[in-house]
Amino acid sequence: MNFDGYTQALKAAAEPTRLRLLVLCARGELSVSDLVAVLGQSQPRVSRHLKILCDAGLLERYRDGHWVLFRVPLVGPGADLVHRLLDPLDANDPQLAPDKRRLEALLGEQQPAAVDPMLRRFNRLLLSYFLTQPVGELLDIGVGSGAVLKLLAQRATQAVGIDVDLVSRQAARRELLRTGLQHCTIRSGDMHAIEFDDDTFDTVILDEVLLDSAQPAVVLREAMRVLSGSGRLLIVEHQAREQVASTIDLIKTLAQQVQLPIGSFRRSADNHLEYLVAEGLPGPAQLDRRPA
Repeated sequence: MNFDGYTQALKAAAEPTRLRLLVLCARGELSVSDLVAVLGQSQPRVSRHLKILCDAGLLERYRDGHWVLFRVPLVGPGADLVHRLLDPLDANDPQLAPDKRRLEALLGEQQPAAVDPMLRRFNRLLLSYFLTQPVGELLDIGVGSGAVLKLLAQRATQAVGIDVDLVSRQAARRELLRTGLQHCTIRSGDMHAIEFDDDTFDTVILDEVLLDSAQPAVVLREAMRVLSGSGRLLIVEHQAREQVASTIDLIKTLAQQVQLPIGSFRRSADNHLEYLVAEGLPGPAQLDRRPA
């Protein structure tokens, strides 16, 4: 960030409402209506403050359906500056604590998770892949309500969840805000044409979506394309026990079509259902992976 940009950023942050906005948007992705509700100010006034912060590089803005969302950037000089500005602030300061309470009321209380033995076994199974290798940059394809993303994000440097369903994206975004996972983002995304550059992620998860596609080979190629050469692709499915053997055969066939080496299949069963996780390890040899 050059001198003029740095000066602009400091001027943008040096205003009480805009500083409050930075504190709120550092928690995650919030809409204008969310911020209006928390601050108790008019929509035009809040929007003007948000524009100043975006122009200064302290916030980023993007659209999700009819919603416009704001957050502190995950990386870059703007992200670094915001964190340096906010770190000394006391979260219980009388001018900040009411905003925190209103935001938490808006999000609703986090309900205690029911003790589900099968889900706990699946969580242990998934985490077993990362005992000796970090998650790194994570992409969760088919993020749903965000359960898998939330589980692995605590071990990831950054995490992105994509889904075609707006309701699922909103639910996942709310869950991340409640749990304070600030290094995560939820975006609209089609698994057949993922809008990320090649070799972006260290870990890619196909989260119970591969077999829903009419073009599963295309989905696998896209997942491989955005995966780094030393990365790991995990294919997660949840099925009736009698279907698992045929699913393993299908995944093996698809993997052969796209030249994806499968390192292992691991299973976690309970009664008549099973979680199945297939580990793909493409390696640097599969560089040209986008379908023709």
